[in-house]
Amino acid sequence: MKMNELKLVYFSPTGTTRRVLMEAARSIDLKSVSFDFSVYKEKKPVLKFAHNDFALFGIPVYYGRVPDLFTEYLENISGNGTPAALIATYGCREYEDALLELKDIVEKHGFKVMGAAAFPVEHSLVPSIGSRRPTKGDLREAAEFGIELNRKLRREESFDQTDLHVPGNTPYRQYGKPALTPRCDAKLCSEWGACAKVCPSGAISAKSLTKTDHKKCIGCLKCVRVCKQGARMVSSIKERSLERKLKKVCKSDKNPEIFL
Repeated sequence: MKMNELKLVYFSPTGTTRRVLMEAARSIDLKSVSFDFSVYKEKKPVLKFAHNDFALFGIPVYYGRVPDLFTEYLENISGNGTPAALIATYGCREYEDALLELKDIVEKHGFKVMGAAAFPVEHSLVPSIGSRRPTKGDLREAAEFGIELNRKLRREESFDQTDLHVPGNTPYRQYGKPALTPRCDAKLCSEWGACAKVCPSGAISAKSLTKTDHKKCIGCLKCVRVCKQGARMVSSIKERSLERKLKKVCKSDKNPEIFL
């Protein structure tokens, strides 16, 4: 099959998923176009991919699932028997049903999944877990994944009969609530507005920067990371409690898993 373009479709609030996905993409010999849904878009764009495009989807795992917010964007993305591959990154606990759920969603919308991978990375809420991952070794694995995808694209004439198996169960595990939610100290806030600009869920309004809509907040803590004044924060008691809990169930030495 003569391929057209590589379509990169991803959700990466803290940038880690994007880093792994881009490393794989560099090994695929196609011109690429990126669709980054890490910044909130009230109006969800409609994307239609051709039969000879190749789509690479990337997500961070939330509660063993595809981030609920990203599934809203996926509802407006469709393929036409378009070959696709999946990348999931997770904070060294388990990715559980995330790859299976993502596969089910994109195949329902006209894609044929011919490759998938799960990469353990630094935990977004407790950075001491999986600290500084992805490592150089992890990124080499991502590059090798891209090489194998490139080989399959060159070798196969059609992916219509592709039926890739990935781990996971249905019904999917129950979606959880954010373990940590940020608050803002109005006395420290300079109303710079970076928090509202980077919030992936639209939980912070530019008109009311010191407030957070906790019904929309997904607990990624991107706002805390970008606040130079330290006005945005989470409860230190809850943060320490979460760290103790996660260190019992997370293993920082997990290896990437590739499915082809």
